[in-house]
Amino acid sequence: MKHALCAGPMRGYSWIRMVSMSGRITPGAAGLVGRAAEVRALVSGLDQAAQGQARMILIRGSAGSGKTAVLDALEGHARGAGAVVLRSSCSAADTRRPWHAAESLFGGVPSHAERPAVPLSQRLLRRVSEAAASGPVVIMLDDTQWCDEESLAWLDFLMNRGHRLPLLIVLAQHRGVGGRGHLTIDLGSLLDEDAGELARRWLGVVPDEPFAGVCNRVCRGNPSLLVRLFERLSMEGDRSERRARELGAELFARHALAVLDRQPEYVRKVVEAVAVLGQADEELVGMLGAVSEPLVAAAIGILRGEEVIDAGLADLNDDQMRSRVLSAMSVGALERLRRLAARLLNDGGRPVEEISAQLVLLPRLPEPWMLNVLREAARGAERDGSVVMAARYLRQMVVADPADIDARADLARLVGLDDPTGAYAMLHAWIEGTDDRRGRARLAAQLAKVAPSVGKEVEAVSILSDILPELDDDHELRTLVQSALLLIGGCRRSSRVISERVMAMGPPEAHVAGERELLATRSMISAMSGSASQACVALARQALSGADVSWALGPAACVLSFADEVEEAVQAVDRMIVYATEHGDDWARTMALSTRSLILGEAGDLGRALMDATRAVGLADERSWSRGGTAPRTALAAVLAQRGDIGQAASVLAELTALDVEESLLDYPRALMTRSHLAASRGDLVGALVSLTACGALLAETGVRNPRFVPWWLDAACLLADLDRRNEAAEFVEQGEQLAAAWGTISARGFALLARGAITEGSAGAEVLAESVETLAGTPARWYLVRAETLLGEALLRMDDREGARGHFRQAVYVSVRCGFRALAAKARDRLVAAGGWMFQGEDVLTTAERRVAELAASGATNREIARTLSIAVRTVEIHLTSIFRKLDVSGRADLGWALDTLHEMGRDRAKAR
Repeated sequence: MKHALCAGPMRGYSWIRMVSMSGRITPGAAGLVGRAAEVRALVSGLDQAAQGQARMILIRGSAGSGKTAVLDALEGHARGAGAVVLRSSCSAADTRRPWHAAESLFGGVPSHAERPAVPLSQRLLRRVSEAAASGPVVIMLDDTQWCDEESLAWLDFLMNRGHRLPLLIVLAQHRGVGGRGHLTIDLGSLLDEDAGELARRWLGVVPDEPFAGVCNRVCRGNPSLLVRLFERLSMEGDRSERRARELGAELFARHALAVLDRQPEYVRKVVEAVAVLGQADEELVGMLGAVSEPLVAAAIGILRGEEVIDAGLADLNDDQMRSRVLSAMSVGALERLRRLAARLLNDGGRPVEEISAQLVLLPRLPEPWMLNVLREAARGAERDGSVVMAARYLRQMVVADPADIDARADLARLVGLDDPTGAYAMLHAWIEGTDDRRGRARLAAQLAKVAPSVGKEVEAVSILSDILPELDDDHELRTLVQSALLLIGGCRRSSRVISERVMAMGPPEAHVAGERELLATRSMISAMSGSASQACVALARQALSGADVSWALGPAACVLSFADEVEEAVQAVDRMIVYATEHGDDWARTMALSTRSLILGEAGDLGRALMDATRAVGLADERSWSRGGTAPRTALAAVLAQRGDIGQAASVLAELTALDVEESLLDYPRALMTRSHLAASRGDLVGALVSLTACGALLAETGVRNPRFVPWWLDAACLLADLDRRNEAAEFVEQGEQLAAAWGTISARGFALLARGAITEGSAGAEVLAESVETLAGTPARWYLVRAETLLGEALLRMDDREGARGHFRQAVYVSVRCGFRALAAKARDRLVAAGGWMFQGEDVLTTAERRVAELAASGATNREIARTLSIAVRTVEIHLTSIFRKLDVSGRADLGWALDTLHEMGRDRAKAR
């Protein structure tokens, strides 16, 4: 038989059966939308057949592509032209019924009784020849993918023996199953413009192009599906693109399943294997479905021909399609396939994520290696920041093995990142439900980490205290629980009992993380109680000696900052922030950012401090933590107050929940200090003093005696001096001097000198203040250095030393501007003017030439080097420098750097104001 080359996919047109008066589809009347080229090709074939040139044409298309409608159109045309039409259709049941298709063309009347000695093929040929005597004959056979072999062979025989008959044979079948014919017509997918025409006929309006395109894409260009989609949209009255997508996806999934139901068994196995695996690896699909590679390839061809997939097997992973295939499988069969899939993936060395995707869907994990794979996948997912996936793996581990305490603790830790309340309840129930002391200790340690974020510190202390006696003979577990207990020490109600427990313990080594956490907490408690700074710093550094990262970094960093080791403290918090960011631990990241903001703010780096506090508040607000906003808002209010943004700082403080902030040993004193600052800025010195004395009473109640942690006594002494109540301040000053001497750092000594100088009048007071300025100048305590400079300037002004006063006021301005203390800078400027001085107001105070000379001089260049660089005379450099020193009111090159920095900052402030 002669076979024609496939003509290839033709332009996609669609069809539609006309609607009757009742609105339903009429099976008889047919109206074509598109497919005109296909019909023309068939009519051309009929014309050639009428001239005595027998033709065979194959029409291929997926289910619903319009094969039957095209045959209807050809039949109508042929009958109108006087041709004899012999038409039939095959079904799956006909495949094993010899000659059934051929005989069905003639009404199913058997030919066996006619001259039985003549072969059946000859008898059927005679019938066709007799019909052709009166005109063209058109044989149309639909669904020939199910045609019996005998009938197909007879069609070949008919074309060979009757090639001069006026005969047209048209075969229709699904794509992807081979074919025969002089011409092959592939019914392609619908174009958007044809989908628009279908929509117009069904919906009664001309749709816009985006809507038609959405409908066409979601139905994969299948005309039958589009008709059903528009019918449903018309009935519902919802013609939105969103509804079209939802409904179209549902219709396509049903259509694809119906197509699959008609396929051979090996196709069904391939589809189920792909749905289970969730990937299109043909080798794995064959192994899982027990289908040979050739049959996998054949199945792909069939599925592609039916337009169930476009390329490979990836389309079967569409969510709706995949879920429908899986839901059609029995529970037992699905579980067996998933278990086998996990084993195949594991044996093939595939990534643990692929294996775990199967394991998390199994009701049980019968093999030990499965738990190990899930554990590894959970660790990897957490490292990658996929906390949700990590929790999913761990949850499956807990279901499979309730005795796996490590999995439970890790699961609670991850749940606590977004839902600390749920994590706390989960841990509490697990602790109550287990008798294994190791398990109780491990879960209790995690409970302690969650408790502060949900306000359950007191309850957690009670639970951990009950567990401790069970662990007397197990040093490792006891250390673990003790370390966890210390984590709750930030609660006012629990701080004293925690402190007593810690100090009663022997000093631990730093071999394991739990011991380092104990050391960090011990250093913090010692520092807060006012012990010598050197011993506390040594403990903090020992706690930071390990490579691991834990919450211990926070307390250790605070101790270092109290001892003026700011750079080392910031580095410790940096490690904590990096670790928390990489592991998606937003709670730890929020607390670390808040801590770093406070450290940087006290060191005079308000720009970075503000950025950290703002980020911390944003993180806290994104989560559902009941108390997550206390620490970051306390830090943010403190920074804003130091900047002089009084209104904003007050607004942030007002957002704090009273119960939450007042229960925090670390946050409440800082909040009281900020309130005092705001009151003083508004001129309410008495109100400011009330907040400070409340802060002092709180610290006395909780046993806090560190002079650097919220130095309320120093601020109180300065306020009482402003109120001319110096005698009342003496007690505070003496208390501060004792605390400073015990702590022993340079900044603490500078604080004590500042307090004493503030309440001492006359030249004696000025001498003490001068000593405080000299002492604080070498420390990170820039805020109090500015206050010392300002107070010393005021003392000198009262002594009529205007020149000396101007120098200190000007220095206060320099430091304030560089640090961002706007309110202090404004106050120092006012005092400078009162002392008869003046202050430049922006960068334009220097000429362009003077600025270039000043910058080079500040960098250390000599007059000769400056002259050579700028190609000017040395004398000109000298003249410029004289003018620069006068304009900036500095005594020499040593002060040029500060002066230029201040000039730049003031220029930026003016630009913002404009």
